[in-house]
Amino acid sequence: MRTWCPWIQSSLGAILLAVLAAVPACRREDPGSPTDGQVVNQFYTNRYFGLTIAFPPGWAPDVFKPSFVAPANAPSSAPTQPHDAQTYQLLLLSEKPLETHAQTNASLLVMAELMRPSTGVKDAKDYLARMSKFMVDSSVAYRPAGPITETRLGGLPAVRMDFTARLAPNKPGWQSYVVATRKGYSLAFILSASSEAGMKRLDQIIERVRFSN
Repeated sequence: MRTWCPWIQSSLGAILLAVLAAVPACRREDPGSPTDGQVVNQFYTNRYFGLTIAFPPGWAPDVFKPSFVAPANAPSSAPTQPHDAQTYQLLLLSEKPLETHAQTNASLLVMAELMRPSTGVKDAKDYLARMSKFMVDSSVAYRPAGPITETRLGGLPAVRMDFTARLAPNKPGWQSYVVATRKGYSLAFILSASSEAGMKRLDQIIERVRFSN
C-alpha cells in the first residue's frame, strides 16, 4: 500500500518546500523493509536500520499519513512530490501535535533514500550537497550558516549543515540536516524550528539517537 509523506505544521510549512521538491514520496512495505518501524512509549525503533530514537514525553510522533496535505501557507505553485519507491519517510516528530497549528513547533523529520550513482549521490556528503542546492533555490530561500561539517550520529560517521531564513519580518527560521549512511541508504534527520531554543531541544534528541550493530 502506498502512502504519502505528511508535512511540517503550517507555521513552518514554507520552510520545507525545498524538501518537497527534492524528496520523493514515501512507501510502506512488509516487515524487513526500511519502513519497519514503530513507536512505543517515548521510543521510535526501526529493525531494518537498527535505529532507536528516544524523545521527550509530550512530543507527538507520526510514522505514516494516508495522504499528503500541502501546508496552509504554501503558494499555489508549490511543487508536488514525484513517485519514487526507493525513498521513505521513517518518522515525523513534533514538539506539539500538528493539528494545534502552534505558532512555534520544533519538528524532526527522518527520511531514508537509496543511494544511486545515477542521481550523483554516492555518500552522505553528496546527499547533503544536493539538498543544500534545493534549500537555497526554494521559495523561502535558506542560507547556509556554515559549511558541511563532519559529526557523529548514534556512533556512525555523519555530516551536518545548518541553514537560516527569514520566514516573516519578525520571524526567523532554522533548519539543520544531519545525514549518515546505513545499508546503502542516506538517512537524513531534518531539524526545523522557529527559535534557537527549539533547535536546542531537537539537538538533544539527535544526541540520543542510537544504532545497533
